Amino acid sequence: MNLSFIQDENAVELIDGITYEFPYTMHERDLSNYTVPWHWHEELEFNYVFRGALIVETVNRVYTIHQGEAYFINTNVMNTKRKARESSVAVEHAHLFHPILLTGHYRSIFETKYFNPILKNQSIEVIILKEDTESGKAFLKILHTLTGLYQAENKEFQIRNLLSEAWSVLAQEITAQRQKRMFQTPSHHERTKDILSYIHQHYQEKTTIADIAASVGVSAKECIRSFKNTFHQTPMDYLIHYRIEQAKRLLAETDEPVTNIAFMTGFHSSAYFGKIFKKNLNVTPKEFRQARKKDISGGRPAHLSRLPSKSDTAYPHHD
Repeated sequence: MNLSFIQDENAVELIDGITYEFPYTMHERDLSNYTVPWHWHEELEFNYVFRGALIVETVNRVYTIHQGEAYFINTNVMNTKRKARESSVAVEHAHLFHPILLTGHYRSIFETKYFNPILKNQSIEVIILKEDTESGKAFLKILHTLTGLYQAENKEFQIRNLLSEAWSVLAQEITAQRQKRMFQTPSHHERTKDILSYIHQHYQEKTTIADIAASVGVSAKECIRSFKNTFHQTPMDYLIHYRIEQAKRLLAETDEPVTNIAFMTGFHSSAYFGKIFKKNLNVTPKEFRQARKKDISGGRPAHLSRLPSKSDTAYPHHD
């Protein structure tokens, strides 16, 4: 058991036992007198409570997991763990692995079809699987087998196969919870809010409609349809406008070079940034900056007397 937590320069937890050669490990954690501090990591967690009961708390919700129950924690979900108040002990077996162990190479069918709809769905944080369901029984059986294999020799193929089976069971359980309790089926407005949230958080990155759609667990076509029904523009159009709005703020409030601002706001080149900026605002980034400075000093040029504002271009509105 290793309850020490090492973090990199970005405060991401580095998990003891995870290696490039085989990115999987199993930890037995006794939380009876210990609280796991707030942390997050790329690795996924397939865990079950061996004795007692424990609390998993995320920034959005508190989950209680009892003895004989299993749970999944999604990638990069910030969480803390502790013993449940009503229990005298809390011991768990935690199986941690990096998704690449099962997805293989970048953009493989395993990654795009089976993993990304879950990994990129920000509303999937923790999934609890209970013994009184078929999927829960199957999931727990796999985890118990994995625990038994941990000290075995030449176990790597078996572990990878079992983790693949567990992932398939997890996907089925997520579907079942969605159908039974409307789990992860946000209303039309909730979905568009999630799309907006994803764009606001990732606008500086190279972002595609597939990335945006995967973040809310729908197809690209449905993502576009849902967003347009509310905002009368596509998510990618909104992304461009949002990037421009951030660039306007940086041009007006900082002395950063235009090239730096282009990359800081998600444009892949300063030339493309200038082209899109002028297309939307009828002025170049340099002219925009000069106009703002003259406006502050009271000498705004006539041909720039009406520069677009947030309400004009950057933020969607609906009827």
